[in-house]
Amino acid sequence: MNPPLLALRYCFQMINSDFYKQVVALNPDSHRNLRFDASQVNYGFVRNCTTVTIDGTELAQATQEYPVVFVRGPDQQFQLVALLGVQDGQNLFVNAAGHWTGAYIPARVQHYPFVIAEAGQAESSIVSVDESCAALNVVSGELLIDDQGALQQRVHDELRFIQDFQTELARTGLMISQLAELDLIVPLNQAASENEAVQLGNLYSIDSVKFKSLGATALPELFSSGALRLAFMQMDSLANIRKLSNKSMSLATERQTIPLVDKKPQTQGEGILRVAEQGMQKPMLKSRRNEALPPLILANEQQKIQSKQDVLKKLLDEKTRLEQQHRERYAQGRDDVEPESAELVTVTATVEPKKWTQTLGPKNWAHSLPVFPWARAKEWTQGLSNRRRGMFAIALVCVVIVWIASRGDGDSLTAGATAHTRTVDDTVTSVAARTDIFADPMRHIAPGSFEMGSSNGDADEKPVLKVNIGHEFEIGKTEVTQGQWKAVMGSLPEKLSFKNCGDNCPVENVSWNDVQEFIVKLNAQSGKHYRLPSEAEWEYACRAGGTQRYCGGRHLDDLAWYGNKKIGKSPHPVATKNPNAWGLYDMSGNVWEWVEDCYHNRYSDAQRDGRSYTSGQCDARVLRGGSWSNEADTPRSANRYKRSANARFNNNGFRLARDLP
Repeated sequence: MNPPLLALRYCFQMINSDFYKQVVALNPDSHRNLRFDASQVNYGFVRNCTTVTIDGTELAQATQEYPVVFVRGPDQQFQLVALLGVQDGQNLFVNAAGHWTGAYIPARVQHYPFVIAEAGQAESSIVSVDESCAALNVVSGELLIDDQGALQQRVHDELRFIQDFQTELARTGLMISQLAELDLIVPLNQAASENEAVQLGNLYSIDSVKFKSLGATALPELFSSGALRLAFMQMDSLANIRKLSNKSMSLATERQTIPLVDKKPQTQGEGILRVAEQGMQKPMLKSRRNEALPPLILANEQQKIQSKQDVLKKLLDEKTRLEQQHRERYAQGRDDVEPESAELVTVTATVEPKKWTQTLGPKNWAHSLPVFPWARAKEWTQGLSNRRRGMFAIALVCVVIVWIASRGDGDSLTAGATAHTRTVDDTVTSVAARTDIFADPMRHIAPGSFEMGSSNGDADEKPVLKVNIGHEFEIGKTEVTQGQWKAVMGSLPEKLSFKNCGDNCPVENVSWNDVQEFIVKLNAQSGKHYRLPSEAEWEYACRAGGTQRYCGGRHLDDLAWYGNKKIGKSPHPVATKNPNAWGLYDMSGNVWEWVEDCYHNRYSDAQRDGRSYTSGQCDARVLRGGSWSNEADTPRSANRYKRSANARFNNNGFRLARDLP
């Protein structure tokens, strides 16, 4: 017996849509200082929408994942929709946290809460918004109307999108009308194959049998209008119905099995959330197994670890005390005064695998080290000034720390001991003279949020991701130059293509791996933590609070060296074009810039906090910004490119980022 036909909830792109709860037209007087904070938007507003209207330009992306079918609108005309669920009020692609889990987000959903003003409500050139959206406020986010009542660029961009979307809907409607006039659109349960496990009511599809019987006279007109392409793609997308049904059953099964793991009662609507909680609880099972080990073994291991940590900590404290004492004496001009006798901390350490128990007092430090090195050390210090002896004492303490750590069982050292060792290393490094050639050429970037990617770009620029950069950082105001590379590495890259360009030209023909070597040496010289920016940090800095096509504006000739006939085929000295709003030069053009992330063909929730995405396959790394050799479409803010981490090309360069303390 066939299952009952299901009535589905349609989310049409109209003012009375289920999307919108409180639509008002933007008013330059009453909405002054209104802002839109994209980080506050989630897709929970469309959780109950089983279908979403799309236009013909979205077919290529939508049919990769969703069944695309027809529904009848309030005017009884057919509309094209993406099917998101298999029962009324179900959207299988919005999880409990409001995140969209599908690869493609329908365009109209992406642009919520903006909507064209309803006829009679305001002039048709005014954009309306859903005031119920939590992202609209007067405190944070992108400014929509300033304090003078002037509409900002975001409002104009949204108006243009909505108008273009309506135009495409009308064009799609004409193609659908052609198909309907030929009596090709039938109820979905008639068009689907006989063995299809799921049958849905109030949905329509192209009848493949009728379509194959079309006469030759009808095909040219369908081809020229685009209706032929629409029909083929719509019928192909029906294969996704089975995936949709499986997804629904999988979620239902998860909800049913959750009580077997968690005995707590589950309230209605918690299904996906409870699954997420169970995933976080799994490591606890391993902890319980560890607790079952014999208490004696754990106690002994813990005692060893604690002893090592105590040794390292007290040696570090003594080192810090000596260093501070030395700094104070040096500052007071007391270099010629004998230092006061210092009573060293007495420490008893038990370190495996050898039993090494020594009291580290002033007289028996030497017994803690090999005799020959200690004797030579005493000889080396003879005749040194007191200030230099102090420096030597500090270095000696560090040697002792490293020696103690090396004598122990490395496997039993905990993260705490490792952290102490790293702290010691950092402190020792700060004693040496530092040279930071990048101290000035960096720009401070404050935390903020933005929309990463493009709904109108390449497939790997989607879905548009709302990213919240919660940390401050610095990024180079220019790409790393040949002169800067030479100052750190000692020489230019062996295969540098444009040596005659000069020290102010960006370094090129460097691989991602070459850049990592450069960063290691730079950090050793500067004592700071330079790195490549994450892909999200790069685009955030590129856009500089705006939504322009390029990094700094909409007029590429003003801000980028790229491959047009006027400029020529070579890179140019940095900072010779206009910077973006945050003072960053050549973010678009000149050379491609390596970033930290591994390349994936779509964005991930892992990047929502602005950190680098380095999980999964990492056969290639990401480059951003375009180069001197690329045409105008390439240096866009959202454009992405990939290359192997060891690939060297004469249009590959990079820009540094730096963590702040």
